[in-house]
Amino acid sequence: MRGVPHLNELNKKYRERGFEIVAVSSEAAGTIEDKMVKGASASFGVVKADIAALYQTNGIPHGWVLDAEGKCIWEGHPAQLNDAQIEEWIKDLAPGKITREVQKPLKASVEAYNKGQFGKAFEAVAEHLTSEDAKVKADAEYVNGVIEKRKAAGEAKAKKLRDAGDLVKLLPVLEEEAKGWEGSEYGKACGDEAKTVKASKEYKLCAKAADAWAKLEPKLNDLADDKAAKALEKFIKDFAGTPQAKLAEERLKDLK
Repeated sequence: MRGVPHLNELNKKYRERGFEIVAVSSEAAGTIEDKMVKGASASFGVVKADIAALYQTNGIPHGWVLDAEGKCIWEGHPAQLNDAQIEEWIKDLAPGKITREVQKPLKASVEAYNKGQFGKAFEAVAEHLTSEDAKVKADAEYVNGVIEKRKAAGEAKAKKLRDAGDLVKLLPVLEEEAKGWEGSEYGKACGDEAKTVKASKEYKLCAKAADAWAKLEPKLNDLADDKAAKALEKFIKDFAGTPQAKLAEERLKDLK
């Protein structure tokens, strides 16, 4: 409990920039409330869950830092968290919500951003970037910076999936971006690409591969090595070039 003030401070400092602290415990809900909320005055979220079943735990308290895709990028004692680490993790991260108080002319843009209407937020902030009011201009630059980071994050996520050839995961990302950025050139480009991807033979093959792998993969451990190898070889041949075929190739290597 002695580390709670440190975590309260970090959460307050970095939450609006996309780094949010959540305490997790498998204890009874009443016990958690008494210890963390009432007793330790935690100002961050506290939930009941058994996270130790998902991530390695070495003693209590223990902390994990997860990236936007749920990958653990750091683990250790919460007291070891420091500003330098967090600054590095969030330097290119766009917050899910803008919680900072801004000048009245920027409130419409912030409201749109917080609703996931990024195209509308981008349009609303543009006219205030050259404001003669120094405070309005400063807030406009801040909000615009957050919006630009959100766009860059979406572009990076799509590029990663595009480069990996994972069209099944790419399609919903493009559709989500098109919806969020409706009314902008970027949103239109995402919508057009989504239509092209969905109509392509490559997407249809990837979709079939994903379904087939979901059925085959759980069965592999129950098969004799020779039969598992044959099943994997057939899968690789049938779905060559797909991300699932690459997974099958890795499993096949483990058998040899």
